Amino acid sequence: MSVTAAKPVTIITGFLGAGKTTFLNGLIAYKNTEKLAVIENEFGQEGIDGQLVICADDKLFELSNGCLCCTLNEDFYSLLEVLWEGREGFDELVIETTGIANPASVAAPFLTNANVPYYYKLKRVICLVDARNIEQQLRETDEARNQISFSDILLITKTDMVTAEQLAYIGKLLKGINPLAVVLSGHRECYPFAEIYQTSRNAIVEAKSPKVANRTFTLQHHQHEDLVSLSFNFNEPFDLQLLSHRLTVFLNFQAKDVYRVKGIFNIHEQSQKIIIQSVMQDLAVAAGDIWAEDTERNSRIVFIGKNLNPAGFEKMLRQCFYRHI
Repeated sequence: MSVTAAKPVTIITGFLGAGKTTFLNGLIAYKNTEKLAVIENEFGQEGIDGQLVICADDKLFELSNGCLCCTLNEDFYSLLEVLWEGREGFDELVIETTGIANPASVAAPFLTNANVPYYYKLKRVICLVDARNIEQQLRETDEARNQISFSDILLITKTDMVTAEQLAYIGKLLKGINPLAVVLSGHRECYPFAEIYQTSRNAIVEAKSPKVANRTFTLQHHQHEDLVSLSFNFNEPFDLQLLSHRLTVFLNFQAKDVYRVKGIFNIHEQSQKIIIQSVMQDLAVAAGDIWAEDTERNSRIVFIGKNLNPAGFEKMLRQCFYRHI
């Protein structure tokens, strides 16, 4: 495949009944001056949601032989290659996952494969959250927690069916689970597409990085079960090789308790910010923007999961500081 500018990718996730297909229809209408390639993934042998998607024409692909998060195989990579060969025919790739998919595994090819980022750049993961049912879903399923924890934008849907007080409570609830995410709200008649498209993955981390790290970490307990969010800030530069190794070992041993790891790091003798995030048990490392000369180079990392020990995490991270020998 010859390389030109990478195509932007948007992943739409959300638990069953959150309104993903309705949102996708609205997105297609909003982007009516652009050409979208849409991959719709459905669970089961017979696809039904594809029949509900409007104006997608010949750029609608259904992988209906199983959940996409379980079929990231040669078929999916072949589809990406076919799309790339016809790249003149579309401006953006949109993937709608099943309601039971873990978006981390759907995003994995775009973040951990050495070649895919040359052709496709993951811009945002949007999780639709059903305002009426999210509390029950969080109590009863791991999928809802995984989807919320990994996403960059949490879009509360069906807001016309709840009160303003309930909506405010849900927004606070979601921030407690994923402090990195941007929380928006809307319903089928009014989705905030302009705000959504002003938000990208790296911008979220950088926007939430404080100019001065006035304390080492903050701790937030989620109101459902034992979900915890830990946020650490450091002024000291890190050793990238050591940091990557320690985080990889950590994920291999504790992946079942960790829903998300994401951070922006000041690496010794690196002029660029380094973005590190977990994708299931894998670690994705990418270069970000160059540090501005007039800004303090503060590192920030967030862990979201269960049974997380703040002291242990701080000790591990401090052991990854660059040490002059």
